[in-house]
Amino acid sequence: MTAALPPEYEMFLRPNTDRASFIQTYLGARGVETAVIGVDGKRHIYVKLPRSGYNAAFRVKTIIAHYDIAPDSPGANDNSSSVFCLMDFAARLAKFNGVHNCRIFFTDGEELGSEGVKEQGAFSLASTMQKCGIRDEDIYVFDCVGRGTVPLLGLNVPPAKAPAAFVKKYKALDQSAKAILSSLGLNWVNLPMPYSDNAGFLANGFPAVAITMLPQNEASAYMMALNSDPDLMRYVKNQDVPEKKIDALHQQLPLTWRLMHTDGDNLASLTPQSFAITARILDAIALRKTV
Repeated sequence: MTAALPPEYEMFLRPNTDRASFIQTYLGARGVETAVIGVDGKRHIYVKLPRSGYNAAFRVKTIIAHYDIAPDSPGANDNSSSVFCLMDFAARLAKFNGVHNCRIFFTDGEELGSEGVKEQGAFSLASTMQKCGIRDEDIYVFDCVGRGTVPLLGLNVPPAKAPAAFVKKYKALDQSAKAILSSLGLNWVNLPMPYSDNAGFLANGFPAVAITMLPQNEASAYMMALNSDPDLMRYVKNQDVPEKKIDALHQQLPLTWRLMHTDGDNLASLTPQSFAITARILDAIALRKTV
């Protein structure tokens, strides 16, 4: 079911599309300025919003979606869905009357992080932000939000050796994200999900949370599978599991995630109502102010 998606969506998925240029053109047509930030061969896109939307008394909320896709996959959900949600969100923020304190990046190179977080484009971007003195920010990562009606907030536990100051900031951000989802009256879950760009920011000491979407039946089945097999959480987090169990563990993942990086991640797999729910979450993030 794709009737509610914008006509540009199909164009974005074409194999020959320059996705970075597409994003800039789409936003430019809606009066939103952007800039390309080149870091380690990656082309990250920064959204330039009016200065009137910022107040130094409140924490900055950096909102991320990666725009690159896996080879040989249309990438309709992973991660074109989040890109379109954030592009339309940026257009709303450009006309926002008041303070939102939101910074938006479309990142490049997320799909390169399968062998290690330092490969991720977000890792080098976060490192560059640190070098520029940007440290005190909350990071919200959106990934694969085009299927289902159940928001999933990624479940993470800070490493045991993490500095106390970081743990405090991470827990505060995690609670803030939970409060936002609860305030909207949504049926949301807090479960482990595969790392996205949040891994690159966490590795650089930035508190970061990730949000995705799942159909209700997939979320329920995934929750039951996690309760019945502890190895599934380790598999999702890319940790060591018995090799003989890998195929069986993969089959316990939500179908939405099993479609990622395949030709099944196409327009027909999306549900338009997912985009409306994600828009509500983004708008609530904009309205939330934290000192």
